[in-house]
Amino acid sequence: MSIDVAGKLFPNLATIVIQLLSTGVLLIIFRKFFWGPVQAYFKKRADFIESQIQDAKTSQEKAKQLMLESEEQARQSAKEYHDIIERAKDDALKVRDEMVTKAKEEAARKLEQAERQIEVEKQQAREEMKKEMVDIAIEAATKVMSKEMNTKENQQMVEDFVDQVVH
Repeated sequence: MSIDVAGKLFPNLATIVIQLLSTGVLLIIFRKFFWGPVQAYFKKRADFIESQIQDAKTSQEKAKQLMLESEEQARQSAKEYHDIIERAKDDALKVRDEMVTKAKEEAARKLEQAERQIEVEKQQAREEMKKEMVDIAIEAATKVMSKEMNTKENQQMVEDFVDQVVH
């Protein structure tokens, strides 16, 4: 038994040619029937992926734009809130100032009215005092006239009368 080692290590030339021819035929068949559809599928797949990427970019751009708009609206809202607070503070200060002014005017009016009333009461007191003085003078004169005209007695009578009026 002799084994042809060299024949087993190197393939037969006929086998190589048949294998090359069958591979060539398969390539031609593949190229003719499958190459176009496979290329079309890969192109369609590449277009789909490209459109997905473009959609993602567009969505990302829109999201960025919406984010910027939202931030601007938030800033605008914060500004409006701040303006409203400032206006409310100003309005409250105006109301407070008006109330203080009205209170001062009312106090001044009441004070003036009280002063007028005091002046009227003073005038009335003066009138009453004047009337009483006249009455006292008449009474004193009547008493003096009813007695005899003695200087010493007149003096004493006036002093007694004054003591009665004062006490």
